[in-house]
Amino acid sequence: MRQLLVCCFALALFACGSSDDDSGGGPGGGGCDSAGQSPAAFECKILELVNQERAAGATCGGKAMPPVGSLSMHPVLRQTARAHATDMAQNGFFSHDNLQGKSPFDRMTEAGYDYASAGENIAAGSPSPEAAMEQWMQSPGHCGNVMKASFTDLGVGYAYADASQYGHYWVQNFGSQ
Repeated sequence: MRQLLVCCFALALFACGSSDDDSGGGPGGGGCDSAGQSPAAFECKILELVNQERAAGATCGGKAMPPVGSLSMHPVLRQTARAHATDMAQNGFFSHDNLQGKSPFDRMTEAGYDYASAGENIAAGSPSPEAAMEQWMQSPGHCGNVMKASFTDLGVGYAYADASQYGHYWVQNFGSQ
């Protein structure tokens, strides 16, 4: 049985920034389709589940978090999340920083996402979007990222590698511009 693992901490960073990028995908999630079992469908299902949690409000580590607005799938954040999930799966590691020492914030900036606020959640071992979301919502820091009112954008990445330690790798990149 594969271990279920959620990173022991969630990263969040606040910085000054601006952008005229209007490719946020719109309120419908950028045309996401969560039906099916493809990696893209799993990523869209995570967006759907995140927005359900945000609409309902949550308790993160004993702290009540009120309902907040929905997130839109952002193509740049989705690309960075997918690339990191794939990197972890193919290269057998589990960390916010990649093997070249670049943080999520480095990767977001290099990809062209000029953020005012950003964060990342990672999980490994969960075979379904629902199980990954359950891992994140049980962790105060990860739950806090999901419920952070200032975030407006989300990118989700999922990768599977049968020969890897955890098999399933999940990344959520959050941001606002």
